[in-house]
Amino acid sequence: MESPTHAPRNSGEDFSQGRSKDGRRRTVALAVVFLVAFGVRLLCWHDVRFEAAEVQTAVTNNYKHLARLLRQNGASSFFDPTSTTSDPDLLGHPPGYPVLLALIYSAFGERDAAAQIFQAVCDSLAAALVLLIAAELLPCGVGVIAGLLAALAPQFCWNCVLLLPDTLAVLPVLLAVLLLLRAREGRGLVKTFAAGALVGVSCWLRANALLLAPFLLLLVPLLFVRGRRTRAALALVGGAVLAVAPLTIRNAVVFGHFVPVSLGAGQTLVEGLADYDTERKFGLPDTDIELIKQEAATYGRPEYADSLFTPDGFERDRARTSRGLAVIRSRPLWFASVLARRAASMLRLERTPLTSTAPVSEGWTRAPRLALRAAQELFITAIALPLALAGIFLLARARNFRALAALLAVPLYYLCVQSALHTEYRYVLAIHYFLFVLAAAALYTIARAARRKLADVRRKK
Repeated sequence: MESPTHAPRNSGEDFSQGRSKDGRRRTVALAVVFLVAFGVRLLCWHDVRFEAAEVQTAVTNNYKHLARLLRQNGASSFFDPTSTTSDPDLLGHPPGYPVLLALIYSAFGERDAAAQIFQAVCDSLAAALVLLIAAELLPCGVGVIAGLLAALAPQFCWNCVLLLPDTLAVLPVLLAVLLLLRAREGRGLVKTFAAGALVGVSCWLRANALLLAPFLLLLVPLLFVRGRRTRAALALVGGAVLAVAPLTIRNAVVFGHFVPVSLGAGQTLVEGLADYDTERKFGLPDTDIELIKQEAATYGRPEYADSLFTPDGFERDRARTSRGLAVIRSRPLWFASVLARRAASMLRLERTPLTSTAPVSEGWTRAPRLALRAAQELFITAIALPLALAGIFLLARARNFRALAALLAVPLYYLCVQSALHTEYRYVLAIHYFLFVLAAAALYTIARAARRKLADVRRKK
């Protein structure tokens, strides 16, 4: 894998012109990727918006309920222990998405379409950030391919029109990685602090990235020279802590318990173990309903069967955690196999509806719909994963360890940390934004090799 090319430096004027030309090309590429991504997502929204509205309705209604309460009671109610906004049953998810929904509803009314289109715009920006991250590490052609892969991927299109925060939570993570990569170009500590804060912003939307900032410390030796690494590490973690701190402080003030972001770690741990206990040896519940029914029977508290967190939600979730850890201690090798199997499952591409499910026999959109459908049918694990592995091999062979580490840091975090808990594909979407860059590196190398081969054939003729 070749390194990004640079303009000659023997002439200041030539160098300035070269940089200007490269900048224009990159701007055009960014615009193209964004417009392609947004166009594809608009088609997806048009074709599957009603189907998307039926996905995870209980979770979606929970988010909408908190958004309505925030609008009715005001933002200050979030810090009022007596307000309905502070119902413990609403603590099962971070409040960032309801806050965002409340803002959208205030501007456009309570319309799902407004939230879905906003999410489509954000995910289109994510595709553009994929291009920038790739171009920061590899030839710009790799960035263009990676951006287009992210733009066309049906997995991202489908998830960004669901009324859930999963693709939104990826956007600040991508921007954080880009800032880290650019931190040595000037104002390094400011960029590193901002990167940590962006990871914290992601936690406001989904708690899965809670330990990502400490994990990204592994990149500090590759991105910073000696003498700056300690300050960079402190800035990265400090930014994340400060961004998350308002949530932690609010939970301590309102509920009187230390809850960094949201409740539910014990719940997801227990149900995640039950997913792999096919013989039901441990008697663990694998659904929320089964969990609360078990607790009602175990503790002789019928009211526990009505809710995950009311009453005694904090104590119950700690007990769930203890129960799960007891199983892990008793069967460590089995749990290690669970981690491996769950991590392997994260590498598979979700089988989602293609963007265009509408009839394509008529109208001016017939040709682009057919082309898009054909392209999206290629986004399957049997194609994407070998390409990503080939990209890893090529970068390792070229000894481009900076690029390899930067592109694998976020995927490895989710493979290591999220594999300990119950996992759905939407929780680990961030993995595939980075794996598409590795796949793009392989495709770029294949395309260049084919181009050279074709040129050789022509010369021989």
